[in-house]
Amino acid sequence: MAGGGLRSSPILQHEMADRAANTGSRRAAEENETMRAKLVDQYTSMLNYPDPLEPRAQLKIYPQGVTQEMEAKWLHMLQQPKE
Repeated sequence: MAGGGLRSSPILQHEMADRAANTGSRRAAEENETMRAKLVDQYTSMLNYPDPLEPRAQLKIYPQGVTQEMEAKWLHMLQQPKE
């Protein structure tokens, strides 16, 4: 048979395919890490931010001319009919 010696065994073909896949996946992983390093802000620290799972304090923003005493009086007036 002519050309019979040129065929490689399926095992060799499989090993060669594995090597090519490993090289490609390694290169992709390196490129992924390179891109991730460029996207991550190197100066950001999670210690500078509050814990997102803790309840937040209510902000007390009053319209101009309204004081805390006025709010307390109004809340007291709202509670009177319930008592």
